Amino acid sequence: MKVVVVGAGGLGSYIGAVLEQAGHDVTLVTRGAHRDAIETRGLTVRSHAGDFVARPRCAGSALEVDEADVAFLVTKTYSLEEVAPQLAHLAGRGAGIVSLLNGVDAVERLAAHGIPAERLADGVAYMTSFRVEPGVVERKAAHQRIVVGRMADVVKAAFAGTIVGVEFVDDVRVELWEKMAVVCVLSVLCAMGERNMGSVRGHPFGPELQRQAVAEVFAVGRAHGVPIPPDAEARIDARLDEFPDDFFPSVIHDLNLGRRTEMDDLGGAIVRLGREAGVSAPLHAAGTLVVQLAERASSGRETEARRGGR
Repeated sequence: MKVVVVGAGGLGSYIGAVLEQAGHDVTLVTRGAHRDAIETRGLTVRSHAGDFVARPRCAGSALEVDEADVAFLVTKTYSLEEVAPQLAHLAGRGAGIVSLLNGVDAVERLAAHGIPAERLADGVAYMTSFRVEPGVVERKAAHQRIVVGRMADVVKAAFAGTIVGVEFVDDVRVELWEKMAVVCVLSVLCAMGERNMGSVRGHPFGPELQRQAVAEVFAVGRAHGVPIPPDAEARIDARLDEFPDDFFPSVIHDLNLGRRTEMDDLGGAIVRLGREAGVSAPLHAAGTLVVQLAERASSGRETEARRGGR
């Protein structure tokens, strides 16, 4: 298959590497030092399941790609508007567009850019991988699963023979909101703690805060008509308990590195959607505030450092 991966961060690079190893013609949309490293020495994947080197093609833009069967959108949520014209280009050439973004509204946002609904599918990726240096990604944790609501045959064909499992569900909205709960709660709790789950889990207030944060997400989702099942809170709470003490989500990873975070589309989105529906989400408001103030401070320090170097 001809596969395009739009967004070559940790997760996108890992997906591209896995698909290239499976024998597909993979193009990673990436630029800068990461692209240079991949084109020079390949894309190295470090994992407890075994290290390997993949050699996907690279392109600076999907507009350079003339033909594709499927494209996976794996950018940060805040980059969607920037890459939407590239995805429209691929859809116009027959590609199915599978969003693996965090958040709950990616497909609606892409449709607003004129991409036909029949070419769009929401997906949820249960994988953790970080880009640790140009040309190198590290897979974290053992989970390896993608859940889709449409285009299941195409996605299953792409990952056939790999360690990534693909599942189909009738209403992917539930899966999106359950993933949203995991990512948002991890981000909120780690932001209010010491940027890892262990610091929260070890505090007397931690377990109750975790349950309350999960409940906030699902209260907002149900208020917007998503049929989240009654046992969702208990299942997600148990899933969060499985994360190791030293784990931190991508929001914290980006914050630690002084990068822009997705918090506005995670905790911030829960707060905004809650206000629309008359549902309060104070823990997500607090966690988003902590992350965005730290992000602003980091950006300010970077600006001052640049000024000092002039």
